[in-house]
Amino acid sequence: MLGYALNYLSKNLFFMKEILGDYEPKGKTVQAVGKFIAFGLDDPFHITTITGLTIYGIGKYIEKRTNYGLRMAYQDLEEFKRRLKEALLDINTMRL
Repeated sequence: MLGYALNYLSKNLFFMKEILGDYEPKGKTVQAVGKFIAFGLDDPFHITTITGLTIYGIGKYIEKRTNYGLRMAYQDLEEFKRRLKEALLDINTMRL
């Protein structure tokens, strides 16, 4: 009975995690490290450039696998509302 309850609970937790999604896209830190290595550390043989761009590409691949759930959707909606409010304020303050 306990095994069934734990199995049921774990399936529901997994389902909730899938619905909620992640707080931010995965791979952003890897991308930042790749950019730093590619453009911050420059050498004449371009080894660091190739290595940095490879690491950046790995970060982009990881980012594509991010679960876009309710958390990220809420953050995107708030960002959209903020930008819209700024644009409307800019339009209202224009003098013709």
